[in-house]
Amino acid sequence: MKKKKSETSGSLLPSAMADVELQHIERALAQLRTMSNHASGTLNVEYWRERLTAVSAGHALVPAQKRRIEALRTALDTVAKRPRDATSPRRRTTNRLWAKAA
Repeated sequence: MKKKKSETSGSLLPSAMADVELQHIERALAQLRTMSNHASGTLNVEYWRERLTAVSAGHALVPAQKRRIEALRTALDTVAKRPRDATSPRRRTTNRLWAKAA
């Protein structure tokens, strides 16, 4: 099997592959934001920040993708600043579940 150019030379992955990752992160963030509004789960903001950093570092991004990443980081910051509901019992983290489903 022939290796991809990025695997052999260590270069950045193409921007088209970044779109797939960004779509996944956008879907997961939207679903998890909705879930956290209904006290069904919490959003592990650091996990998704790491995913965004990996996309930024590993792909040759076009300006529109860089703007999407910044918008996602802003959305994560907003979620992170949201006050927790102190009256509800301990809420479980659902990131791994939604990362597989999205």
